[in-house]
Amino acid sequence: MITPMFKQEWLESAVAIAIEAGEQIMTVYASDEFGVETKDDASPVTAADLASHEVIVKRLKLLTPDIPVMSEESTDIDWNERRHWPAYWLIDPLDGTKEFIKRNGEFTVNIAFIVEDRAVAGVVYAPVLDKCFYGALERGAWVEQAGTKQQLCGAKSDYDGAPRIVGSRSHISPGLEAYLQDIGEHQMKSVGSSLKFCLLAEGEADIYPRLGLTSEWDTAAAQAVLESAGGKVVQFDTGKRLDYNQKEDILNPYFIAYAPHWRASD
Repeated sequence: MITPMFKQEWLESAVAIAIEAGEQIMTVYASDEFGVETKDDASPVTAADLASHEVIVKRLKLLTPDIPVMSEESTDIDWNERRHWPAYWLIDPLDGTKEFIKRNGEFTVNIAFIVEDRAVAGVVYAPVLDKCFYGALERGAWVEQAGTKQQLCGAKSDYDGAPRIVGSRSHISPGLEAYLQDIGEHQMKSVGSSLKFCLLAEGEADIYPRLGLTSEWDTAAAQAVLESAGGKVVQFDTGKRLDYNQKEDILNPYFIAYAPHWRASD
């Protein structure tokens, strides 16, 4: 259930903030030098990640000065502090840094609003595509591109073939390989970043099994969009909803996401 703590105008503001962050990313994307560095966990970070982070954090603090902000690029917040947060913003300033470095366009800006253990609202913006997905629980989900706005409900087209499985372009885990063998005949769609969830919300794919490591900021915004469109994201082992801020580390368990039209048959 959506909480009255989250205001509709915040969603509209978050969309504008994500687009502004995307403009910063595209400035770096158009340059010859990304300023790539390696973080302690061996993952890459670029000047675009940091520029996007600065814009989003600054704007969110102006929008909601009393609500904490947690970003992939500012993870030094003590668990004893954040475990008591009733609500907070969770952001990934540039989801799909490897896709950014490869220049394939499949990267996004992710902004989520978390209440207690649930992602209740989210924005996913793909700067190269100039395509923005956003939604809030019980209020709906939408996609905007080229001045056109469409509500997302995951409606399945006249496609009636094998399950369309969406997976990572950069991370094919042994667990995913085993899952695909078990499911049998299927069609595989590969795409980077949180756009995988968005394909489900659009009805362009059916199932997204993630049987490899992700962090909470990787999934929160897109999960909110997908669930606002009627889909669901559940933990692989328990079948319970993927939740947030319930433990000290920020790694997600393995999970499976389902398109709205797939709910009756999963």
